[in-house]
Amino acid sequence: MSPETQSGAKITALMTVPDILTQYPQTLPVFKSYGLNPEGYMALQYENLNATSRVHQLPLEALLQELNSLV
Repeated sequence: MSPETQSGAKITALMTVPDILTQYPQTLPVFKSYGLNPEGYMALQYENLNATSRVHQLPLEALLQELNSLV
């Protein structure tokens, strides 16, 4: 099953970082652990998590698992 349609997942690859942080502020440390600073990087305001992971060469599956483990 693709990460975009992960069954039962609250956070999906189609969500933007601000949407995730608004709904689940406890996920901020995960983003920072991957070197993403949502406050200082404007493109994160518009990219979905799938695009962000590609641009920054991050492991999307691992990122989604970590984020979803907190919600």
